[in-house]
Amino acid sequence: MKKLLIISVLAISLILSGCGGLKDGTYGGKSSEDSRGAYGAVNLEIKDGKIAEAEFLQYNADGTVKDENYGKGSGDENYQKAQNALKNSAQYAAKLVETQNLDKVDAISGATSSWNQFKEAAKDALDKAK
Repeated sequence: MKKLLIISVLAISLILSGCGGLKDGTYGGKSSEDSRGAYGAVNLEIKDGKIAEAEFLQYNADGTVKDENYGKGSGDENYQKAQNALKNSAQYAAKLVETQNLDKVDAISGATSSWNQFKEAAKDALDKAK
């Protein structure tokens, strides 16, 4: 009987530690600014110790969100590159929810600058959730 109790306690401990030790709630993280003053922000919702939702927003130096106008004044080719980078970087948050592990979210070609911002901001948010 004593062995069964010990095994049960160990099993429960392993199950709980597998959740990553995240506290339920909403947490935000921010990256440092790049050379142009732009930065990224990650918002996480933790439920039952897991990342239930994640959002990655990128901001211009003036604090406005990078959106469909991002890169518009840079010529057609640069505008398309900027918009593709925004579109590709939006996948980072979904991948974080899917994998539940920041180390398993890979950089996407054409969105490596935003990858660094995402990684830094997500780590900041996850640290707050611990």
